[in-house]
Amino acid sequence: MANSPDLYETLEIRYPPPRARGDPGPPPPALSPRCRACRRALGTAALLLLVAALAALGTLYSQSQRELQEARAELAAATDPLGPDPNGRIPSAAQRRQDRLGQWLQGLALGWRYHRGKIYLFSVQRQPWAAAAAACAVTHAHLASVTSAEEQAYLAREARGGTYWIGLAATGPGRSWRWSDGTPYSPEHSFWAPGQPDSTDHGRWGGESCAQIHPVGAGLWNDHNCNFSFPWVCQRDLGAP
Repeated sequence: MANSPDLYETLEIRYPPPRARGDPGPPPPALSPRCRACRRALGTAALLLLVAALAALGTLYSQSQRELQEARAELAAATDPLGPDPNGRIPSAAQRRQDRLGQWLQGLALGWRYHRGKIYLFSVQRQPWAAAAAACAVTHAHLASVTSAEEQAYLAREARGGTYWIGLAATGPGRSWRWSDGTPYSPEHSFWAPGQPDSTDHGRWGGESCAQIHPVGAGLWNDHNCNFSFPWVCQRDLGAP
């Protein structure tokens, strides 16, 4: 068989002519009117998102400043039950208020939220009910107790559609509902979602004995098994040490 010419011997490679110095090269292809409109729309959307983000930051800043002012006013007018320190010295009322203010301002800086003489922390972690109660105790707080329609509305609003443990559990003789901080429980001033509590049986996990703020009913209460993990709400009162 005759030898065929090598492929690379017959391949002709054409290189573009060298560009002269200062030659910018061919202009980029022109965008169609439709593409230009898309680019303008994307630019407008990005600008609107930036404006919305700045507005949200401004709202959060205004809210935090308002909460700080309210906390200062509450603390300035509060009576403090603290007694002598370990050395037997009794601090002045002004010093006690200053110390308490410092603790509260530190809490607000760490994500606590102030509302009418109390501060609240909405956790981002998830724990069973008992572990959540212990986590609140570490911060000298307790799982939130809800005693008024106004406080319920505030917590439901701040929960923003989330599910959070609160300090209500069916414990003790008769499995009656009790607040973990000792606040008396009143069925007439409870905020259960329709059909709750229903004490659903979770098999080997047991029944439902702990309460939570739940998206059902826009933040009304639901009973759930205490061994399941959810975020929680800690609460600390103005008069607490």
